[in-house]
Amino acid sequence: MPKPLRTLIVEDSENDAELLLRALRQAGYEPIHERVESAQALRAALAGQDWDLIISDYSLPGFNGLEALKLVRDQGDDIPFIIVSGSIGEDIAVAAMKAGAHDYIMKGNIARLMPAIERELKEADVRRERWRAEEQSRYLAHTDPVTDLPNRVRFHEQVQQAVATSVRGGRPMALLLMDLERFKEVNDTLGHKHGDQLLRQVGQRLRDALFSPDTVARLGGDEFGILLPRLASVEDVAIVCKKILAVFDEPIVIVDIPVAVETSIGVALAPEHADNADNLMQQADMAMYRAKKSGGGYVVYAPEYNPYNPQRLALMAELRDAIEHNQLLLHFQPMVDIKSRRILGNEALVRWQHPRHGLLAPDKFIGAAEHTGLIAPLSRWVLVDALSHCQGARREGIDLRVSVNLSARSLHDPHLPEMVENALTTTGAEPGRLTLEITESAIMLDPKRAEETLTRLSRMGIRLSIDDFGTGYTSLASIARLPINEIKIDKSFVAGMLTGKSDATIVRSVIELAHNLGLAVVAEGVETQETFDALAALGCDEAQGYFISKPQACEPLKSWFPASCWKLGAAG
Repeated sequence: MPKPLRTLIVEDSENDAELLLRALRQAGYEPIHERVESAQALRAALAGQDWDLIISDYSLPGFNGLEALKLVRDQGDDIPFIIVSGSIGEDIAVAAMKAGAHDYIMKGNIARLMPAIERELKEADVRRERWRAEEQSRYLAHTDPVTDLPNRVRFHEQVQQAVATSVRGGRPMALLLMDLERFKEVNDTLGHKHGDQLLRQVGQRLRDALFSPDTVARLGGDEFGILLPRLASVEDVAIVCKKILAVFDEPIVIVDIPVAVETSIGVALAPEHADNADNLMQQADMAMYRAKKSGGGYVVYAPEYNPYNPQRLALMAELRDAIEHNQLLLHFQPMVDIKSRRILGNEALVRWQHPRHGLLAPDKFIGAAEHTGLIAPLSRWVLVDALSHCQGARREGIDLRVSVNLSARSLHDPHLPEMVENALTTTGAEPGRLTLEITESAIMLDPKRAEETLTRLSRMGIRLSIDDFGTGYTSLASIARLPINEIKIDKSFVAGMLTGKSDATIVRSVIELAHNLGLAVVAEGVETQETFDALAALGCDEAQGYFISKPQACEPLKSWFPASCWKLGAAG
């Protein structure tokens, strides 16, 4: 049976073209052919078909074989190209071979045509096999075999290219690192085969959520990389992160088992955060670690997250001196009972009066303190100073409780109960005057240890509060077993409750459920009379925010009390 051979003939003579076709048929081929005789026709033929062989005359009207060869090579095609001519001289033949022709045949010596064609077709097959092997090698070197996504090596190359383009053009780009929470449990429970299925589906959902030229890669284990090389603005990162998180709202079904996928995303931006791929990936990794500590979601890198940042290390050395030499100070923000409009307590908020940087808010140094071992002495200082102010105000007839925030590291410090007990003893304060505020995410880092620590503190008579409720991944039902006295609704929901139906629903539901569990409810971020009145209508217990008072140092606050419209009430 004749073998098909896709043959393109560059020839102005129909008779000469027919002689070539006859020779191919006699050799056992069935040429699927086209004859062209101009550069324009050759371009069209190359664009419309993949060819196994090109046979070209040398001399055509307004066109020649060398020009045809150049046009083929300029298009990147490596097709066997044989010149068959009745007028070609030796010098032209040599020039043709140097230009890339595979052979030349005189029309009077057509017997040489078939051996030349057979040789070139075999060599073309060898070249194709070599190319396929090289392509396969490149594919394996740059592709994750489980998900068919780019692997870490290829992703790093893509990040390098994107960062270089960003730095040159001054246009922002973003790198996202994402990992899956508790993926090991999937492997241990369902086996690695089904774990791989989960990874493939995660990769597919990420690809479906993004647009070209955004890139998704699997970097190893349960870690994925996402490259956003063409951001219109930095603010677009938040939109993309929320979109990625949303695609995992629905569980992934593996062997008929729905598997909930929870992720943590770290974001770093170029050229804002780094001007090379290695630093950018390191910073995105730090941000991802921060997101994991916060219980999931996404976090954009900030310099204070880097424990090896020289400026940060210098700041921490100064913080140690500030703690030891009492250079910190506390501001206090009142909390009022909504029904009686009485001030019941104050939240203590630490500040650092830095000699060069001015007054620093806690977000500038608390995270760094956690990483450098300073959180314990810092927490001890805050406890003692807050209780000392509380006792001093009490001696002046201002009988209020005080709330102190605990970091995640402090909550899981096994010596925390002893630290609190020592602070109470040092200041002579009663346990019931102190409320410790803990975030949901801090509890979720190690729920069992958190429950043990909170139980010990509760037995000491300390009041306990869940701070920023609604921003984590817990529910009221999940914290019902904890010895909690109150929850504080996060200010983001309070701020939007008058304009957003969903925020209003969340606030109302939290208040109702908390009361059913016997918990008091404090609303944070109350900034207007309208919000205060709406909370009163919903039965919220206490309010805190700028509508009542901004945070103030102790002495100005004591002067503010009698001048304000709020009553002073005894701590309950």
